[in-house]
Amino acid sequence: MSGTAASGVTRRVVNRDTAATVALRCLCYAAFSELLASPHEVDVRAGLLARVGLGDALDALLTEVGNADLRQLQTEYSGLFEVGSEGPPVPIREDLQTGQRAGTREDVVRFYDYFGYVLDEKFSWQPDHLSLELEFMHYLCFRETEGGADVLSYQLAQVDFAERHLVRWVPRFAAEVANHAPGSLYARVVGALRDFIEEDFAWQAATIALDNQPSP
Repeated sequence: MSGTAASGVTRRVVNRDTAATVALRCLCYAAFSELLASPHEVDVRAGLLARVGLGDALDALLTEVGNADLRQLQTEYSGLFEVGSEGPPVPIREDLQTGQRAGTREDVVRFYDYFGYVLDEKFSWQPDHLSLELEFMHYLCFRETEGGADVLSYQLAQVDFAERHLVRWVPRFAAEVANHAPGSLYARVVGALRDFIEEDFAWQAATIALDNQPSP
């Protein structure tokens, strides 16, 4: 999670115009986090409508979900992500999506703890929920906007967390949602998220340079 790896390779950020990019990225991660939060836990519709202005494709989803009937959202969300005779048809948690890969939840929590991201008590049992992972990315982007001596740490954490978590399971998740409920509202939301994450990760990775340091 730091700029220097044990191998003696130092990472630095290059050609990354924080002032021009981070605010929009921060807002997009926050918007997707709200789009995929359980409507049984929180009604985000008014907040989503207030976020319109992030780009045509995302704005269309923000408007559609923001104007949807809450009971309809709850039914569709539960039917896909929360209930089922043998568990949810498509789990929205990384640990369940990846076959409970050893250490997944622990690694997520280590990121949260290291960077001071504190979960509300009612969400602490599911730190690997997609909405929370996206909210964490929003948090890291926000900390990048603040600058300061630790800004590199927050920049590198974004690419590390995306690579170790979001990029590893969201594409599979999106494919499963599309297969189970083709053309549905949440299939379109998750598909848009997949595209955003992959594009954002590629951009982030392009801003990281590696410097080989001489051995002491």
